[in-house]
Amino acid sequence: MHPDVRDRILRLTQADDIARTELIQPLWNNYGTLSRVFLQGGDHSSVIVKHITIPDELVHPRGFATSISRDRKVRSYQVETHWYQHQNQQVSAASPTPTCLDAFEEGGELFLLLEDLSTRGFHRALYDTSWSEISVVLRWLAHFHAQFLGESAPGLWPCGTYWHLETRPEELANIEGARLHHFASLLDARLRCGAFPTLVHGDAKLANFLFTHDHDRVAAVDFQYVGHGAAMKDVAYFVGSCLSGPECERLEGKLLDVYFSALRESLPDDVDSTALEAEWRSLYPVAWADFQRFMLGWSPGHRKLTDYSDATTERAIDDMTKELTQAAREACLAAGRFIQENRGRPLEVGSKGFDSRAADVVTEIDIQAQAIILGILQPTIERYDLGVLAEEGDQDDSRLTKHAFWTIDPLDGTQYFIDGNPGYSTSIALVSQSGRPILASVYDSVHDKLYESVTGRGVTLNGERLPALNSTGSDARLITWFADRSLPTYPYYAHIKEHFDIRFVGGAVMNGLQVLTEPNSVYIKATKKAKSGCAIWDLAAVALMVEEQAGGVRTYHGEPLNLNRSESVFFNDVGFAFTSADVEVQAFLARLNGICSSI
Repeated sequence: MHPDVRDRILRLTQADDIARTELIQPLWNNYGTLSRVFLQGGDHSSVIVKHITIPDELVHPRGFATSISRDRKVRSYQVETHWYQHQNQQVSAASPTPTCLDAFEEGGELFLLLEDLSTRGFHRALYDTSWSEISVVLRWLAHFHAQFLGESAPGLWPCGTYWHLETRPEELANIEGARLHHFASLLDARLRCGAFPTLVHGDAKLANFLFTHDHDRVAAVDFQYVGHGAAMKDVAYFVGSCLSGPECERLEGKLLDVYFSALRESLPDDVDSTALEAEWRSLYPVAWADFQRFMLGWSPGHRKLTDYSDATTERAIDDMTKELTQAAREACLAAGRFIQENRGRPLEVGSKGFDSRAADVVTEIDIQAQAIILGILQPTIERYDLGVLAEEGDQDDSRLTKHAFWTIDPLDGTQYFIDGNPGYSTSIALVSQSGRPILASVYDSVHDKLYESVTGRGVTLNGERLPALNSTGSDARLITWFADRSLPTYPYYAHIKEHFDIRFVGGAVMNGLQVLTEPNSVYIKATKKAKSGCAIWDLAAVALMVEEQAGGVRTYHGEPLNLNRSESVFFNDVGFAFTSADVEVQAFLARLNGICSSI
């Protein structure tokens, strides 16, 4: 031990000398040591010294030896130091933790001098537990969460737990393409935006709890990942650290009952305990799914990835998508029915300043229908921290900064509505920041047809699953083409209609829906200079439905189509091609370009 460190320990504890030092364990991944220092004389017979050193060369047992891993670890020790120096002093006797005697740096290394909990009788770390011992820890967690209910957590992690999504981009990238990857940010947002936030321990595994000799009391250690968050993250993680998958399933209700019984005893009188319990119980499977996301990316063969964790994750995703789909459905139907009720009435038609007549017109019906939709979606916007991109009104940048956003076209095909013809619809989609649609609803109010889709779950029409298309075995025979006579692309239209069965049935959404039900079909628009025509709100919902029907969604030149491009909300500069499952998009584009080049 460095002489300056030794002298400081003796001075703080008023001990005469250090009798001996006992290594308890090295810190994770060679970041230092945890030791017990036995003292002679003074106020303490022994103290715990957490000696933190940052290794010059990073090595990680699972390959995550990156600056991201290093920065996260360094930050965790800063958080732990702040916790022990500030919030830890507020912890009640119902949830014991070690007192911090000092925190200091010496020679670029960090030292935490902590009370030795064994001197208070907390000395047993367990690796197998009985029901009574699990109950003791659940009660500790309940008291802890109740005490810090509503805390803002200055100096701690803005979102506690070591697996928090924002701090684990590498693990998330490892599950790209999996269904859980698509819903990861929504699960995280649901946990972050709960109505009753608290502080979470952040690493509440069994090994971080020390029991008394008779196992009827427990204290917690290791606060590197303490921070603001959802209490169920601690509970789910603890349960998974000491029970098998079948045990977690069998005891789920009993475990939660023990926790909430202790929680109700500890909550302040002014807290609505009924509402809190309902909210937190609903977040229990979400917390499991959030941890499953991390584990699949970190150690896909880990023993904690059980059938129970798989099933609980699916339960969380299904509950979440049902809630969001229900909101989109209600909004679509309410707006669509409002639109139908106002069909045929005199309208004042305004202009949005776009080059295309189809994209330019707007009526008070568009605006009022959008207000109806936003009113219904507002609770989900708050509950899941969502952005909004709606056709009518000024656009903000929330789609570029939020993890996901609602995109809304209250009345697609306004000109058809004005003219009193079919071809208009209401379209809503939830899109990730990366530009992938997550779920969608489209309502054709003229024919009372509601199309719905969730990624990985196909497409339904009025609640019935759309069947797969049966190919005719021929080249694409149906094509919806941009046929405006005033634009340079019109000569192509006049020429290609000799080669294809062209059907233009309405606005962009109604045109795109043909690809779902017509075999050998393509909905396509070529590139152009003017910023008008189809935008994100026109294409997002139908794009998901086409993909869920095994079709293709591409730019006009065959590249992947990003539904949240930063350059513009419009696709005029890249165009697009939606193709049914039996059309190979590159082959079709080659054929189409060959026909056009012959003009």
